[in-house]
Amino acid sequence: VGFNQVADNFGDVYHKPMQQDLVAVSVSIPLLDWGVRKGRYNMARNNLNVVKISARQDEISIEEEVIMTVSDFNIQQQLIASAEEALDLSVLAYHETKQRFIIGKADINSLTLSLNRQQQAQRNYISALQSYWLNYYKIRRLTLFDFAAKLSLSDRFDFNGGKLVK
Repeated sequence: VGFNQVADNFGDVYHKPMQQDLVAVSVSIPLLDWGVRKGRYNMARNNLNVVKISARQDEISIEEEVIMTVSDFNIQQQLIASAEEALDLSVLAYHETKQRFIIGKADINSLTLSLNRQQQAQRNYISALQSYWLNYYKIRRLTLFDFAAKLSLSDRFDFNGGKLVK
């Protein structure tokens, strides 16, 4: 029922309203969408390509990071051997200097210098060990593989419960 009416003043607009029934049915059939659907399709296809390229770049980045970390890990093994040898030599040198100091053939400066070299060699050895183990666990994290147990870490993880399976 429509009540629309025209009047010169506001009060007369709804005085004796007109009786009319109005029903409107419309059907919209896209005969021509001016390429909107094709544009959406192309946009979705381009977004898919962007996601694929981004995923591939992430994969390449992880592969490069694994290669670099393995390289650092291998170098750390050599550095640990060198640092351990330097530590052994510095301990031996300190004990020799200490014995010479006890019999009076070395002064306190030589003893202090020898002790400082030993402590520095010990710090270098500990630092090399730290880098070795950090790289080892970084490789495990990047590859999701436990090299000691020779099994995949993803096999040991319960994705539903969020717990490590032993």
